[in-house]
Amino acid sequence: MKTMAHIKKENLNKFLEELNKDYDVFVPLQNKADGIINFKSFDIADDNNVINLKEKTRISPKSLFFPSTENLFEFEYKKDIKKPDIMEIELSQSGKIIPGGINFRKRIIFGIKPCDVMALKCLDLVFGEGEKKDPQYVIKRENTILVSIGCSSIFPDCFCTSLGGNPFYFENADFGLIDTGSDFAVFKSGKSDTIRELPSKNAKFFVETEISADEEIKIKQIISDSETKCSSNSDTVNPEDIVSVMNSNFSEEEMWEDITRKCVSCAACTYVCPTCVCFNISDEQSEMKGERYKCWDFCTNYYYTLEASGHNPREKIYQRYRNKINCKYNYFYKRNKNLYCVGCGRCIDVCPVGMDIREIVGQVRNFQK
Repeated sequence: MKTMAHIKKENLNKFLEELNKDYDVFVPLQNKADGIINFKSFDIADDNNVINLKEKTRISPKSLFFPSTENLFEFEYKKDIKKPDIMEIELSQSGKIIPGGINFRKRIIFGIKPCDVMALKCLDLVFGEGEKKDPQYVIKRENTILVSIGCSSIFPDCFCTSLGGNPFYFENADFGLIDTGSDFAVFKSGKSDTIRELPSKNAKFFVETEISADEEIKIKQIISDSETKCSSNSDTVNPEDIVSVMNSNFSEEEMWEDITRKCVSCAACTYVCPTCVCFNISDEQSEMKGERYKCWDFCTNYYYTLEASGHNPREKIYQRYRNKINCKYNYFYKRNKNLYCVGCGRCIDVCPVGMDIREIVGQVRNFQK
């Protein structure tokens, strides 16, 4: 008979408290005042900020690896009194992360959704692979344990199954959890050796039990029901086909203008997207000291492609939005055989004018010349 580890829901807070002694633990907390859910430190969990493992966070946990603003280094202009005509710049590194070293505790992101774990794989391909890696991203990624929880509740904007995922996709996580009612069934992905630390140090919270035939059927039914419901939210997208369609319809300007007629380039979709990776680098200076930092940018911004000459190759909204859609469903796939939309549905949820990326992709696929 099969055995499976379980974590009792009644022991969850105690389990997280124990983990918080050795790790910086981040959990999805819902603020009771505004109802918004975001990943925050377990330290601030209280009666007004309660753990919510059922729904998606408003902002993806991407921000824990690729912050909206991140210091790169500080600098200071210095003069030599003996050579006043010469100005030198002295650089210094600051912040919690120092490239090439680690000076922060390991972290656990507890309750991350499978679509967001898939999104981290996309970020890995941009910041963590190839000849040029982002050292700050790599350090944070290597020292973070991902405990994912499957989606027993599927919402109307969820469509991960149409893009190759599923509500219980645990392959890129360290642990996977399935809510079975009174407890969480634990699935080990085998991704990381570090995950062995958790059950060994906290064995009292992991109850190893034999699974009866009825319990196994119940778990399979939970998974099947979620996959069926999610699949009904959108048609399946074949990566090779969608790339071909995007290429062939790229120059259909009237189609793109019609599709994006409502778009106001507010960038709400970009800021909640777990796979958008565009950023800008800027300097801030006060007197002789300053810092260089990177911050999120977005390709639907008019100034994103504005050239010094005043010319803008993507002056119109449809041109910029077309680029955004092709980035997700065309360009990145050509680069690394990975679509950069994971079907989390956040962009649908926050769009102030009701644009739905599923409908837009469908319009491009069904366009008749």
